[in-house]
Amino acid sequence: MLPQFILDQFARIPHDTLFDNDYYGVFNNILTKVCFPDDVFTVHPCYPLPHAVEEPPIDLDSVAPYVVKVNNQPIFFLDIETPSNLDYISERVDADLHMRSMYRYLYDVTPTPRLHGVSVMGQRLVLYCLDKATARVNPKFVVPSSTYSIDTVPAERWDTDITTEEGYQRFMAVIDDVIQMAAAL
Repeated sequence: MLPQFILDQFARIPHDTLFDNDYYGVFNNILTKVCFPDDVFTVHPCYPLPHAVEEPPIDLDSVAPYVVKVNNQPIFFLDIETPSNLDYISERVDADLHMRSMYRYLYDVTPTPRLHGVSVMGQRLVLYCLDKATARVNPKFVVPSSTYSIDTVPAERWDTDITTEEGYQRFMAVIDDVIQMAAAL
């Protein structure tokens, strides 16, 4: 289970917040104090993705809120949105597309056979994974229909609540895989 001080941080965030950066502090603590406290790892907040245009204003679609690196190479990333985005099909589709664009940016520079990424909306997560050997990203991409309005990225995809024991264990299984791959570098 997450340490109590982190659960307390989640509890202090207003549930109706309009600012995704209200979650940056708590996820920074999760990444730096729970997941990657070792000096081998570097957690980069607001990481400009490779090949992104860096002239002001920075395009927010070319930034990952958090990228974890080993030997200056990305091995994990996390994207954060407000929990209210779960209520809107367009926001969920945009979040999914942003995750997939981050995979395109990071594909050539990650040294691990799998690249894990997490889409966060409040305390709910979707665990993504790119298999470099096949170039496939899970969860699978569903092509939107040009004829019908179909929810191709349902809210149920964010089925992992990191503040529960089950959600924490699912998240930590991903982190353990990342750490094992990093140890093999």
